[in-house]
Amino acid sequence: MRGSLTAVVLSGLLSLFSAAGLAEVTSIRLSNPDHPEAGSGRLFVVFTRDAEVEPRLTIGEEPAPARASPFFAVDLEDWDGSLLDFQPSAGFPFPSIADLAPGRWRVQALFDTNEVLSDLNSPGNLYSLTQTVEVEDGEQTLQLVLSEAVPEESLPDDTELLKFVRIRSALLSRFYGRDIYLRASVLLPATWTEGSPQRYPVLFHVAGLNGRYTRSRRLLADDEFMAYWMAPDTRPAVMVFLDGESPFGDSYQMNSAVSGPYADANFSELFPYLADRFPIDNRPLSRFVSGCSTGGWVSMALQILYPDYFNGAYSLSPDSPSFRAFQLVNLYADGNAYYSPSGMIRPSARETNGDPVFSIADEVRMEAAMGRNDSYVNSGQQWASWNAVYGQPDSEGRPIPVWDQDTGEINRAVVEAWRPWDLDLTVRQDWSRIGSDLAGKLHFRMGDMDDYYLTNGLRILEQTLNLMEAPAADASFTWVPYHGHCDFGTRVHYIDVLNDLTLRARD
Repeated sequence: MRGSLTAVVLSGLLSLFSAAGLAEVTSIRLSNPDHPEAGSGRLFVVFTRDAEVEPRLTIGEEPAPARASPFFAVDLEDWDGSLLDFQPSAGFPFPSIADLAPGRWRVQALFDTNEVLSDLNSPGNLYSLTQTVEVEDGEQTLQLVLSEAVPEESLPDDTELLKFVRIRSALLSRFYGRDIYLRASVLLPATWTEGSPQRYPVLFHVAGLNGRYTRSRRLLADDEFMAYWMAPDTRPAVMVFLDGESPFGDSYQMNSAVSGPYADANFSELFPYLADRFPIDNRPLSRFVSGCSTGGWVSMALQILYPDYFNGAYSLSPDSPSFRAFQLVNLYADGNAYYSPSGMIRPSARETNGDPVFSIADEVRMEAAMGRNDSYVNSGQQWASWNAVYGQPDSEGRPIPVWDQDTGEINRAVVEAWRPWDLDLTVRQDWSRIGSDLAGKLHFRMGDMDDYYLTNGLRILEQTLNLMEAPAADASFTWVPYHGHCDFGTRVHYIDVLNDLTLRARD
């Protein structure tokens, strides 16, 4: 999360009243006397025991109820500054502030008004300074002021080798009826010099869920990577770090009926812009894509759905390519996402020793508390992003949920609409058309104890690709024992990929 404080934009008074042991928190009052313009958004109040992080930055970070920072939220429409009672319509991990345990808490309020970016730390969102409160018996009053605002976006400063870009997308702006921007950062080879006609292979790197283009700066601080990048015997390449943010969470870089034509915007707007301004060898032989988790699925999907555009995909710990194993849910056969056919509650995450961490139902409850209209598909988080990318819009342009957030009952009609996004199904149905452009291009790595049960879906795709003939798929799968999600280190994530692709670009 990024951003610094600005001058007061909105003033608000927030009061908590409690009786014995915080058993009866009756109201939170908030006023807006200094900013009379109407505002709409979602108002959060969040409590945390974490002494290091601002409370607002913990919202949605932990779906395990026992470890989550409690937060409560309600939608506000056309807020005109009049006094109001804060009556949260949702909360996580419990619905009422009255359930807050006694003890010391750090508390903060956040008003999310930015509908262009899903990140709660997006420009224009308002928040209070953090206060510490001791929840105890007796009446208590707490006042918070929404005095701070996340500043307007500005690109980080370029370095000699790392450049940042932001361009307005005509396609996405037309889709949304407002200005939508594409962002990326570009890491240039150590051997590059201004004005040189030399062109290099390009690796498009896709982040994990909602990862930002600024993540490239972490590589500049990675000693192992920089020793490789700057070494005189390193075969040079350009790395492009794509941005995951969209109004509905991660765009997955796809054309979606809900979240818009992100793939078309990349291919017709962003990628040509980058090729014109940076030393990119813009031929299919020299274009590659990689990533882990969400980025693993995106790299796999871009190679499969656009097989002649890229010369290889390096997909690590990808989201499931098959809806027969949507984590632990078989969307085609199961009737309920939260419970298995034997009646056991389904986990969504585990430790590498197999211990469950939180359930699918827990994660969806958290997302529902975050999302406008108390809906998980509006949260911008993981299940919301999948529903937006794969789904069809309702009358208001929001994704129709694939299952009921309260009961977990799966909507069969929505599952049928999702079928075009089942990559395993695409491979099996379209191999005669796409096989010749895919042979030898798909490279996978997965821990056999993936945190999110993604192993099963990739096993299905492996079986499918092993059966493909005329031509053979020649896909590579590396299964890493006792490893979890994206647990591979700098060398595997970046160095090994770059070494391989620079050889392939020359062959």
